[in-house]
Order: sequence, then C-alpha cells, then structure tokens
Amino acid sequence: MSLPQYSKVNMKIFISHSSKNANYGQALVKLLTGLGINSSNIIFTSDTSYGIPAGENIFNWLKSRISEKPFVIYLLSPEYYSSVACLNEMGAAWVIENKHRMIFTPDFDIESANFKNGVLDPREMGFFVNDRDRVTEFVEYIKTDFNLTTNSVLTNRNIAEFLSEVGDISTLPKEEKLSFKKAKTEVKISVNERDAKPTPVIAEPAKSARNIKQSGVERYFQDLAKGKLKDEEVMLVYYAADTARYKLGVGWRTAEEVGRIHEWEELNELGDTLSKRYDPVMSRLEMRNLTEVSEITSHGNPRQVKLVEELQGKLLDLPDNFYQACDEIVSRASVKKKSSERNDIPF
Repeated sequence: MSLPQYSKVNMKIFISHSSKNANYGQALVKLLTGLGINSSNIIFTSDTSYGIPAGENIFNWLKSRISEKPFVIYLLSPEYYSSVACLNEMGAAWVIENKHRMIFTPDFDIESANFKNGVLDPREMGFFVNDRDRVTEFVEYIKTDFNLTTNSVLTNRNIAEFLSEVGDISTLPKEEKLSFKKAKTEVKISVNERDAKPTPVIAEPAKSARNIKQSGVERYFQDLAKGKLKDEEVMLVYYAADTARYKLGVGWRTAEEVGRIHEWEELNELGDTLSKRYDPVMSRLEMRNLTEVSEITSHGNPRQVKLVEELQGKLLDLPDNFYQACDEIVSRASVKKKSSERNDIPF
C-alpha cells in the first residue's frame, strides 16, 4: 500500500470569513473533519480549537500560517466585504495562496460592485453554501489535495448533515432576532389592548374528502402511518435520505443505480429489499407524484429522475415512525434470509 503524498498530509485549509458568519464556518469545519481532514490542518479563527493560540500576536500568527500556502476557502458575505480586516486578510491570502474556492452565504449578491471589483476574479466558479450539487462537487475537488474518506455512504451523510445545518442558520444575529420577536409581540399586545374587543373567529367552511387535494408527499407519510406502503417504497426514501442522493438513475442508468444501492445495503446490513425491486418502486413513486424527470436521452427517454422538492425537504427531518418502519423491514428481511438459508441446507 503506497503512502499518501506529503502535501496531502500537511496542506492546511484556511477559512477566511467574517466573525459574523462564524456559524457557517463552524458548519464547514464540521463537514471537513467529518470527511476525514485532520483538525490540526484547519485554520478557523472563530473557534479557539482551530484558531489563534493563546499569547500569539494575531497578525504575525496569521501571516505565518498564510505563508504556508494553504488551500483557502473564502466565505464571502455582505459582512465580509464591509470588514476592513477581512479585506486585508483576503489580499494577503490571495498573494501567496496555493488553491482556493469561493463559497457564498445565501444572502450574498454576486452582482455587487464590491465583489466584481475585488481581488478575487468574479468569473471564477464559486457556489452558494446551500447548493447541494455544488457542495458535492467541492468535496470531489478537494480529494486531489486531501485524504478524505472513501466511504461514499459516510461522505453523503456528512454532506446531508451540512446542508441541513446551513439551512437552519439565519443570517440575522441572535440578539437582533430576539429583539425583533419581542417588538412584534409588544405591538400585537398593544393593538389588542387598544381595540379592547375580542377578535371574531371566522369558521372555515367544512371540507369534504372530495375537495381536499393532498400532495403526493402528504399522502406518502399518511400511508406510512397507516402501514400501507410497500417495503421498497420506504427503503427507497431511506436510501435517498441516508446517501443524500436525490437524483436517481432510470432507464439505461438503472443498473448503475442498483449497484450503488446494493453497495449501500451490504455496508449497512440492510438486506436486498430495495435493490431487488428498484424498477417497480420507481414506477410507484412516479404514480405517487414523488419524482420528476431531470435528464433525458437524445431520444427523449428518461435517464434520471429527481425527488420532488417537497420530499427533499422532508428527508432532512424524517419522523420517528419512518425509521421504525425501516427497522421492521430490515428485521423481516433478516428473518426471511435466515429461513431461506436453513431450507437450503441439505440433509
């Protein structure tokens, strides 16, 4: 077995960011360490575990670390460009960096004059921190310089957790959010006191079963609660959630997708419920309006579908009864397999 290259062991990752965006930086650190990058190779000054050692001069320390030609992640935001310290840090890192990637917070304006006229080339490929496909591409890109885990399930799980975490982060500082909520409450109370009249309650018209239109996702989880789903329908959604694969191969790409599913099932000891019934379950999900075509062949045939956005959102916080159903399916499959093995023993 060949040893990893020296550069892969010793190259640093420097996350250049505004302290006001430390929450996004922390999520990045968690993603990187979860993928296998040693914490000692990460420079992130908003966390004492990854930042400036006690007693060090901040400017000298940063200068010495930047001169080691790290891989720089520029976490760009409105707060970054309003900070003189951040812009100075950007300039210093840009001069002697090894490689870099630009990552934007969700509220960043890539058309802003500050960005277009800065030292970083706005024509380079950057991406928003909550862009699932770009985050996945970024992970693949840094594999050339860092020793990341080769476990695809673990990689996809870390990416899914990262996207879930950044999705929950508000760009509004906590103190301001609390005061904003308080102000809204006070205004609401004063209006009620001024009116001194009970708010009339308007009864909604009764809804019959005929005029209630449920989404496919709502129906799916209702059927889950009632035990009406087929095992493979449950396991397909579990596969998508666990591996963060929201785009799935169909048509001539079916065999490739089934191979990935089989690897996932073996790795997690889940039996073969899904890999054996992949084609039928994709047809059922289509009928349930849970998928939509995302790629077609030159002849107009589907070769890839994606889960609808409503279902993608649900995958980040699946209910407990979903995982209970998964456990029961795996348990039944295990019992069935053992029974089959006993029947195959010659007497």
